[in-house]
Amino acid sequence: MSKENWDIQFIKPCRFPEEEHRLLTPEYTLQSISKGKIVQINLDNCSIQRMENLAEDATIEDVKAVGLLPLFEILQKGMVSLTCIGINEMPDWRVRSAHAAYERFCRKFWPGHQDDKDATYRQYDPECKERKVKFGDLSKGARCVYGGAYVSVLQIQNIHHSYPETTPEKRFEIYLHSMIGLLGIVSGFELEIAKWAFWKLNKKEINQLVPTVKQRRKDIRENFAKIKNSIPKCREFAFDAAMDLHWLSGANLSEDLGHDIVINGARLKLDNWCGTNDHKLYRISRDIHSTYYDNSTMKRLAITRERELVSNLYWRNVDGISKGILSYRYHSGYSGVEELLVKIDKAVSHVEAELAKKFDEVLA
Repeated sequence: MSKENWDIQFIKPCRFPEEEHRLLTPEYTLQSISKGKIVQINLDNCSIQRMENLAEDATIEDVKAVGLLPLFEILQKGMVSLTCIGINEMPDWRVRSAHAAYERFCRKFWPGHQDDKDATYRQYDPECKERKVKFGDLSKGARCVYGGAYVSVLQIQNIHHSYPETTPEKRFEIYLHSMIGLLGIVSGFELEIAKWAFWKLNKKEINQLVPTVKQRRKDIRENFAKIKNSIPKCREFAFDAAMDLHWLSGANLSEDLGHDIVINGARLKLDNWCGTNDHKLYRISRDIHSTYYDNSTMKRLAITRERELVSNLYWRNVDGISKGILSYRYHSGYSGVEELLVKIDKAVSHVEAELAKKFDEVLA
């Protein structure tokens, strides 16, 4: 793999509408400090796994070899806060090793850093032998946080299996109406993913796509819409995808909530970034991201539409369907989101039961 597709990348999940992709540099982090903010880099599962490959006697060359040199340089020359949020994706049996690797990396390659006195740590059972995290085993709070994205990805799987003869546009329409019916809320990011998930092309049509569209289609399908053929595999894939979606949206929510941190007696607002060695996610986030609107990071989504998509019948149809339904919901006024966890748990049971019929499996 080339260095370009190996090194850790940094994502700013929310940018101004006309702003190009924002670069994270040591200079940027120092400028943020002067504005009363501190850059917080939220590391994903993939980057923490790279840290696990670094032994106690690791050198800078070893850091470079695992693709973490850009992070090292920011830690040396800039001023940031760092979190290992990606550990939340891991099954219990992996947490101790991963957290130890993260602490070791900080100790060796970030001298002078201090632990936040308000830091929280994931609770886990080191004796648990479950190889994968199961959504149904999560706490009520965690199911509420990840549930919307989990149901969304699971429902994309379900529609692919349940409506194999239906047109792509109709599949998308079924998805949109079903998410409204199941949860009463629709995420713009997940809606955009669904459009790409249901776009059906043959090999010749794929090869004729412009490179940017071809790459985005491949990345989104690989990360969020790869079709699985058993309940356990659908669950596992949906959970991993939900964690990625939360990792991106959680950074925005933190800014909306006005989270801050005390550094050397000064209270600084968080300027949230995400750090990942998963270049699929990095590329996706460059093309689909939140944008500031009405003093919020969560109300508007910026999407990329190349000329060939604007003129494509499928894209004209799905964009028209979503615009019409979402506009109606906006002008009608949204109903309150009461009993969200109850809705999530019912939705998961319903969608998994639908999938079980297709796979002729007994739910465990």
